[in-house]
Amino acid sequence: MAKDLRSDNDNLQAWRNKRSQLTEKLLERSLQELIKLNAKINQKTICDMMKKISTDEDKKYNAIITPSAISKNQLYKNMISEAKQKIKLTDKKINYTIDGDKQLEIFQLRTLLAKKEAKIKELESIIDMANISHISKISENEINSIGYKSIVKDLVEYIKSNGFGYINDEQNLIDEDTQNILVTSYILKDL
Repeated sequence: MAKDLRSDNDNLQAWRNKRSQLTEKLLERSLQELIKLNAKINQKTICDMMKKISTDEDKKYNAIITPSAISKNQLYKNMISEAKQKIKLTDKKINYTIDGDKQLEIFQLRTLLAKKEAKIKELESIIDMANISHISKISENEINSIGYKSIVKDLVEYIKSNGFGYINDEQNLIDEDTQNILVTSYILKDL
């Protein structure tokens, strides 16, 4: 029986070498693009990206590969694992895997913003009810004549009763959401 010479064909070997080089370059470009997009890196997403960014030459040499071809080639698996490690080292951003995650975070932020705006309006209305106008410089006697203590006391009671804040161990009035001090213990002692 005669020897099969197809594997020794120079044209076929040149074509295979060219395809291998193009596939490797296309895989590298796909990984870089996925890293830029901060997308999830797996065999399917890589193959999808390869299809999207492939050139005419890549298509001519069939450089686009399937997920099963990636799993069979150790070089490709190593390239993917290196890219995943790069992402883990540089990943400081929030990684959204689906649009639903983005929608949920936007909803949560809008809800928080609406709560803060409502709280600001309520506090402004309390200040308006107390008839406090903007005064640049006032003396201690004028402060006592305004009756700031009763205003602050009413404000503290309103904040505590509506659950906007609480008194901590150090006797400071603390904002429930931000954990910032609203009224210090020094002022609360004078009340």
